Amino acid sequence: MTEAQKQRLEQQLWNIANELRGKMDADEFRDYILGFIFYKYLSEKQHLFANKLLETEDVKDYAKVTDKDDIEAIKEESLEKLGYFLHPDELFTAISDKGNADTKGKSNFILEDLQAILNSIEQSTMGTDSEDDFNKLFEDLDLNSTKLGRSVHARNSLIARVLKHLDKIDFELGKVDADVLGDAYEYLISKFASGAGKKAGEFYTPQQVSKILAKIVTLDKKRIKSAYDPACGSGSLLLRIAKEADVGSFYGQELNRTTYNLARMNMILHDVHFSRFDIKQEDTLEEPQHLDQRFEAVVANPPFSAKWKGASNPLNETDERFSQYGKLAPASKADFAFVQHMIYQMADNGTIAVVLPHGALFRGAAEGVIREYIIKELNYLDAVIGLPPNLFYGTSIPACILVFKKCRVHDDNILFVDASAEFEKAPNQSILTDVQVKKIIDTYSDRKDVEKYAHVASLAEVAENDYNLHIPRYVDTFEPEEPIDVEAVSRSLRNAELRMHEVDKTISDLCSELRISPPAGHNVELLKVYKHGVMQNLFSRTLRFKDDNGHDFPEWKEKPLGDVFGWIRTNSLSREHLTDKDGTIQNIHYGDIHKKFKANFHQDQEEVPFIAPSANFSPRSDEEFCRPGDVVIADASEDYADIGKAIEIVQVREKTLVAGLHTFIARPKGESVVLGFSGYLLRSPAMRKQIIRIAQGISVLGVSKRNLEKLLLDIPHPDEQRKIADFLSAFNDAVDEKIALISDRMSVETDA
Repeated sequence: MTEAQKQRLEQQLWNIANELRGKMDADEFRDYILGFIFYKYLSEKQHLFANKLLETEDVKDYAKVTDKDDIEAIKEESLEKLGYFLHPDELFTAISDKGNADTKGKSNFILEDLQAILNSIEQSTMGTDSEDDFNKLFEDLDLNSTKLGRSVHARNSLIARVLKHLDKIDFELGKVDADVLGDAYEYLISKFASGAGKKAGEFYTPQQVSKILAKIVTLDKKRIKSAYDPACGSGSLLLRIAKEADVGSFYGQELNRTTYNLARMNMILHDVHFSRFDIKQEDTLEEPQHLDQRFEAVVANPPFSAKWKGASNPLNETDERFSQYGKLAPASKADFAFVQHMIYQMADNGTIAVVLPHGALFRGAAEGVIREYIIKELNYLDAVIGLPPNLFYGTSIPACILVFKKCRVHDDNILFVDASAEFEKAPNQSILTDVQVKKIIDTYSDRKDVEKYAHVASLAEVAENDYNLHIPRYVDTFEPEEPIDVEAVSRSLRNAELRMHEVDKTISDLCSELRISPPAGHNVELLKVYKHGVMQNLFSRTLRFKDDNGHDFPEWKEKPLGDVFGWIRTNSLSREHLTDKDGTIQNIHYGDIHKKFKANFHQDQEEVPFIAPSANFSPRSDEEFCRPGDVVIADASEDYADIGKAIEIVQVREKTLVAGLHTFIARPKGESVVLGFSGYLLRSPAMRKQIIRIAQGISVLGVSKRNLEKLLLDIPHPDEQRKIADFLSAFNDAVDEKIALISDRMSVETDA
């Protein structure tokens, strides 16, 4: 399966989830969609396994087997090899077909059947080695929940639609690497995490952070005997280790029951045999489930500064995990309690990589005592890595990674890395690129001083700092001030003032054409209102231009949009398929129409992303390339302010620009509109009012081509169009420059 096919599978699954979840919160619908995908996976795996056993039989398709002895033999083999069993009439396709059957022929009610099948999967494992791994695995799929629909019929209909959509997707389990579906499952988990806000931190560690932890604990190793996560969430972090080295067995513990179920599903979906993982559900600090075992790779992203019983539980004073350090972690902050637990579970040849809040590096009292013991008495701390802020779901606070080893090669020093300033900004959170991740890992491996980034501190240096691990004490990132040339600044101020006078003169001259007073003063918000008001008055015909002979122009003519424009095919590339790196073809994204591009679009003046090579995109014909005069309309938005917003392509290089996901291209059919006018026309108040009336949707608004074609355009004489377009282009540019000059002046005053 190519990368493009993999991305298509991920997008298909997400589209199903997004389209069908209705008004449910992302984290609520997550349990249903992931549960149904898991059921489909178990079904396809059972079908393939049974078909392999039936190769020498007369009936070779398991779905058609009716002989009881054959089914019993397949059940016995399945429980031993797969760990579960599904009867032929319990396969995913069978229940999907029934749920979507023609009601005139037979009943399509499947809720009871589906619940019985999910129960049957769990019950089939009773008394077998896989019982613990399947026990109550589907308990979060409440098929009677009113969140799925108020009536039984509504719930049945929704679930049948979900199954039908999923049934159309072939997971190709017999053809592809097991990680393909597993990675698609991970993709869904990450997408749900991005929409779950604070709750997301309970079940998902951002992929790039997981990659750093996994690479650290597997450095210079090809095989890991055992991997352990005491706060395993969805199991993503454990599974990430398997991408860096062969892992013998996976162990984890999770407090939240729903997330615990998700972790077990995630393991099975990644084709980890039930005998190779042991995930338990319980409070790790109070009821550890793997206390007698020691692990080679230990990773965790425990809840930041969680509360625990601490000294209020007398047993903790004598617990071997905590007793030797002289102090217990404070009850209000369990960060070091998790560290102590992980150290206890680490094998002699093991490595720990744990994510903690920055405060754990320097807070005093009990935590200071524990830090000193770990460094001075045990000498287990190997590295401290500072991460950028806002990396994690649900919290913007910066975090760090602590690395511990029992048998340290460099046992006379500790490496400090300050990676806090190197990240990319995304709309909702910071992200680490592959290059930035590689730099962190290479720095950890090389263990050398890097100016303003890393420092190898001796144990004596750490002791001099009273075992305070605050990274700025060790890595100097201070940037000296640049010398200021006051004469150059003075010239810039004079030039800006001169330019302001020139811009004011331009605006005044333009306003005189319409016989209106120019805007005075430096109030940015009022200037924006004035600019919008001029456009409003032009398109309401309160303000009119005269022709070159001083005569009135003819009255405007009303035409349906469909008579003026025809539709051109666009592609469906989302933001994930675009890149800021130079390429061959640029792609207009609907989000940039909402917030970024001007009404009159000049390709050489706008920052437009390129289509990434991994998208494997090529237009079907030259017609798909944008041309001067084309109008690109955003057909989707979460709010009315941006729905149907349009830009007109005024300047474009030949065969270098296309339009992507959630856009329409409207191309003029004749010469009804002149170049540069349509972008303003479609953003005029009268047109915006019409577009808002036809927008439909619940969580996301949309407009259709059919409804857009019916919109009525008021079209002036071509010569008046040209005057309006030329005026607005020059006027808007001048007002925008004045606003920029005012903003620059205010910025200088604020900095001073």
